[in-house]
Amino acid sequence: MLNYNIRVSGIKDGNHEHIFNIDDKFFESFVGSDVTNSIIKVNCNLYKDGNKLKLSLKITGNILNFNCDLCASPINLPIKNSINVILEKTDREVEDTDEILYIQTNQSHLNVSHLIYECIILSIPSKIEHSGAENDRCNKEMILLLDKYANKERKNDPRWDNLKKIKDIIQK
Repeated sequence: MLNYNIRVSGIKDGNHEHIFNIDDKFFESFVGSDVTNSIIKVNCNLYKDGNKLKLSLKITGNILNFNCDLCASPINLPIKNSINVILEKTDREVEDTDEILYIQTNQSHLNVSHLIYECIILSIPSKIEHSGAENDRCNKEMILLLDKYANKERKNDPRWDNLKKIKDIIQK
């Protein structure tokens, strides 16, 4: 995996900014990822105030390998998301939460690749469709074809009629 490490020890108080460009190579290390092609910029900001560490990730960009749920044509999916977590130093093995990442007291760097991946995946909408803008509309020919071949009418199977009668008798 490419280097997505940020230094967390031996840094001065204040903001420490890191910028990562995410492309196809990033997703190769995540087996089974739905995302394979993207142009994404990640702004990673580590804020230190004494012993307190706060990590903020802001992602913006486009995922290029999805198809529209309505017309099945390729879509350029814009994404934007952010994650804020607190980094807590500990000597014990403690399970991370959504808001807190636990790091070892002797740990000098933190690999943020998994956080970046989660942020990207969580920014994908549940329904992927064209925006309807002039240059981002569904393929009308494909929608017509899908409507033509979709089995919209449910045909009654006569083999089930006798079973339905038995069901009606039982429910009475």
